[in-house]
Amino acid sequence: MNFSWSKLFQFVLVGMVVMSCKEENTSAIEHTTETPTIQEHPKLILTAQGVKDIRAQLGDIPIFDNTLKAVQEEIDAEIALGIDTPIPVDYSGGYTHVRHKSNMIMMQKAAVLYQILDDEKYAKYVKDMLMQYEAMYKTLPLHPKTRSYARGKLFWQCLNDSNWLVYVSQAYDCVYNYLSEDERNTLETNLFKPFADHISIDSPQFLPKST
Repeated sequence: MNFSWSKLFQFVLVGMVVMSCKEENTSAIEHTTETPTIQEHPKLILTAQGVKDIRAQLGDIPIFDNTLKAVQEEIDAEIALGIDTPIPVDYSGGYTHVRHKSNMIMMQKAAVLYQILDDEKYAKYVKDMLMQYEAMYKTLPLHPKTRSYARGKLFWQCLNDSNWLVYVSQAYDCVYNYLSEDERNTLETNLFKPFADHISIDSPQFLPKST
């Protein structure tokens, strides 16, 4: 049987976030007269208060601690290998497809590790990979494989590009405050907005099918 540390990590993380959210909701009742403010980052798969609560419980929940250690070892090994963002050429199963799919997952995991462990090497890894994608995406044409009715750029179909954007936006949210304002502007202008525009505006034949 294949055991997936990734799935277990996500499951346990969700459980801890849910517990944290319950605590936040309880405390919120006591502060109903306060002026609402824009929620700080992170705010997608984690919250700032949730991260504090998770950190406070490190060492107390063996299944989470063991899973966190396994994910940390996995990401440390990826960092040691270096970052690879190859020009897309393959269908599903080919090297470039698998590499870009792996990259989105590694960025998400590394960004969560940064939040939980407060170790900047994980944020730097995410930033460096995002910057490589930013440099590549500016001139990236449609994927060379033409089988799909809605071709992506990193992948042969927009469906995979959409999945990539979900994972990577979660990673970006977790490292948002680590990045400088110039770095955020660069990524949003040259990577995230054009990426989203291709999936939606440039691929109208795809969007209705996905909504």
